[in-house]
Amino acid sequence: MNLKCKRTDLIEAVNIVEKAVPVKTTLPIMEGIYLEAKDDCFHLVGNNMDLGLECVIPAEVKEKGMVVVKANLFSVAVKKLPDFEEDVYLEVDDKEQIKIACGNAKFDFATASAEDFPLLPLVEDENCFEIKETYLKNMVRQTVYAISTKEDKPVLTGIYFDISDGTIHVVGCDGYRVAIRKEEIDTDKEIKFILPGKNAKELLSIIGDSEDSIQISLSKNNVKMSLKNCTFVSRIIDGEYLNYKSVADHKNNLVIEVETKKILNSIDRAAMIVSESAKSYVLLNIEDDNVFINCESVMGKVNDKFSVNMIGEPMQIAFNPRYLIDAFKNVDDETVKFSFSTPVTPTVISPVEGDRFTYIVLPVRMK
Repeated sequence: MNLKCKRTDLIEAVNIVEKAVPVKTTLPIMEGIYLEAKDDCFHLVGNNMDLGLECVIPAEVKEKGMVVVKANLFSVAVKKLPDFEEDVYLEVDDKEQIKIACGNAKFDFATASAEDFPLLPLVEDENCFEIKETYLKNMVRQTVYAISTKEDKPVLTGIYFDISDGTIHVVGCDGYRVAIRKEEIDTDKEIKFILPGKNAKELLSIIGDSEDSIQISLSKNNVKMSLKNCTFVSRIIDGEYLNYKSVADHKNNLVIEVETKKILNSIDRAAMIVSESAKSYVLLNIEDDNVFINCESVMGKVNDKFSVNMIGEPMQIAFNPRYLIDAFKNVDDETVKFSFSTPVTPTVISPVEGDRFTYIVLPVRMK
């Protein structure tokens, strides 16, 4: 293998594929990054069998070839290359050592045979749809925080993609709250799958805010997302997801409109004295176009107040403050709408206009 590529391209590719390299594994070959030079391209692959990432960057290939190099060594070396030089030269010699040169900096590392490296699983492009990169990023960001961290219900540890009738819903739920994002897309396909939460968070660190389209393809066991120069392949979670569409159906006895930043800051102040272990809560007393925030714990007491637009009967209702903070930190709208039914039934947070997002949270039963 013998090639030349751009340092910035190489660093960007390594930053991506190393996310799929396992920290611990019984297979030493998987601790490496697969490198292949062919057809004026340099391919880099990381794979932990749950998530696989491949990046392809332009290169001047003098000699084709493929090897596996220890990810930790290769990553550190690439990132320490002199930033005043742009061209990087990589060559594998007769002793299967990879030589990396950039300016006066030179590295030599041992390699392993590429034959035993598990390449990304094949996912055909038949069962697929396209979505704008910026849509996908926002939909994942605004739902993944609500997934469960408990393994007793595996389907709730991932985000659910539900595509039908030209609409995509992405859903996160942990049993106490449900976050739903909705967008219209150009497809007549019906596709449903659950993306593991850990892999969804890695996806967030890879995709950007462009208007470019990402193709998403599904097989029996895996989902593939094809970006501009990167391929993301993840295992999907097997199981049936909850009927999220029925969760938001309830009668509204009280509706308020409130500035997102105002209520976020107020709840955040109250949460200063809340302890997860003590199961403290924040109390909202809603009356006369005002919300009174009260929170007490062994650490102290916090009171606050702000004005809202209110339609309906006064109500006292308590929440886990973290659930509200998570929601408001991920809302892009300046103003949101709260729809309350009773102090013991789910509350719905949504846009003032439209239904791009819906956040449903269970209140806390007050002592």
